[in-house]
Amino acid sequence: MKELTDSLSQLRFWKVAALSFFLGLLLATTFAPLHLVFFLPVCFSGLLILFGTAKTKSQAFFVGWWFGWGQFIAGLYWIGIAFTIDANAHAALIPLPTLGLPAFLAIFSGLATLATYLVNVRSLYRILAFSGFWVLFEYARGLVFTGFPWNLAGYSWGNVLPMLQWVSYIGIYGLTLVTVLISSIPALLTDKSLSTSKKNTLILLDCLFLAVLIAVGYARIPNTPLEMFADSQIRIVQPNIQQAEKWKADKKLGHVKKLVELSKQETGIKPKYLIWPETAVPYFLTTDENLIFYLQRIVPENGRLITGAPRKNAHSKQYWNSVQILDQAGNINGIYDKRHLVPYGEYMPLRNFTKAIGLTSLIPALDKMSDFSLPSETSPKTLDIPGLGSARILICYEVAFPWEMQSDTSFNWILNVTNDAWFGKTSGPYQHLVIAKTRAVEQGMSVVRAANSGVSAIFDGYGRLLQMIPLDESGIIDSSIPQALDGGTLYKKHGELIPVFLVLLIIVSGLIGKRIKSQ
Repeated sequence: MKELTDSLSQLRFWKVAALSFFLGLLLATTFAPLHLVFFLPVCFSGLLILFGTAKTKSQAFFVGWWFGWGQFIAGLYWIGIAFTIDANAHAALIPLPTLGLPAFLAIFSGLATLATYLVNVRSLYRILAFSGFWVLFEYARGLVFTGFPWNLAGYSWGNVLPMLQWVSYIGIYGLTLVTVLISSIPALLTDKSLSTSKKNTLILLDCLFLAVLIAVGYARIPNTPLEMFADSQIRIVQPNIQQAEKWKADKKLGHVKKLVELSKQETGIKPKYLIWPETAVPYFLTTDENLIFYLQRIVPENGRLITGAPRKNAHSKQYWNSVQILDQAGNINGIYDKRHLVPYGEYMPLRNFTKAIGLTSLIPALDKMSDFSLPSETSPKTLDIPGLGSARILICYEVAFPWEMQSDTSFNWILNVTNDAWFGKTSGPYQHLVIAKTRAVEQGMSVVRAANSGVSAIFDGYGRLLQMIPLDESGIIDSSIPQALDGGTLYKKHGELIPVFLVLLIIVSGLIGKRIKSQ
């Protein structure tokens, strides 16, 4: 190991940056659908070893930035696929999501390594400080400019259900903290100030800590299924309508008919509730009486149709991305309007600024983007569905924000409707599925997920998969909804207070090393 650190210290910085970029690319393989978690210590320990060669603040920042850029290029490439749906209008924008967005998100990785450099601690204290700063700036990434908390390190455990159980106690940010910490400990093997016996002891303790985490998580998962809500037979419909065809005027009615046919499919099971994906109905349902008359005929007796559909104000040019509940009499019983809109996808940020600097004249597609509206502050986050209780509704990537689960009113289960057809057969829909699964474990309650092209699924409060429809297939899921865990979860009760406390605690623990050094 001494030879390794000596060799790295002799490298020109561009070579260090290239190695850091490669490690970032490698980190992307730890997320869905690959989940190659054995690369976690390679990536984070490797980053810390490279960081140890930094001689200036600039180098310290860019070691982290190049790592982040690699991670986000490889992990978020699928966003660019959405810009190929209407390539004539949007192809010129592809560099923005595929290179520009990763470059921006990588700033937070760079700030984490810079902060670690500035506190000037060594050995185990450096690892503690780095782990805390990493998650602190991950919080910033989830908040700045409406936030994008995608592919946190904790999501690497999406296929290791015992490890994922820890989000029920410390949330996804807490699990990310633990993941970065245990993955960084092997970097101590290159620490010249530690004896071989101390290094071996710390590595052994690290492995033991991981084993205990997995064992405790495994013990938490019962062998028996959870009880179902009484009379909660649902049918999730996945029509698999291609995004390029979805809004064509001559195709829209056919899309609705396909949804209806799947909803009426005979399986020997009579569902009481039909659940359709985000914008499944490509019309303004609340203002289209003919469409309501057509759809109310398929609503099961004493049941409901729960569907994504755009909504507009009849008197102004306002539009909302909504979930609406239709009963057998043709009444809209409830409406949830999406609260967390996607920049560039659902609204154009800084529209006046881009016009002023002439960017919209260079790329006319920017100016043609129509904006969805935000709901009022009093708009409900939950919908009461007769027979199913109260559901927390999340449209598309709203499910990626764990703090958005909080609501003024209690709820019994979570409904996530989405349309991932924008991203084709890429890793994006699988990453989205893992995020939804994680919310189920955090809250200790079922997540029902209806996706246009997949992956539609039902998870119980332990994150166990009950049923699913694979990506890029049409089909239905007939099931009942599992009840929430008795007493909820520690995370549900306290939210982000626990992971934030842990982050601050570990940063302070790292800073103790600076105080000890000065004495």
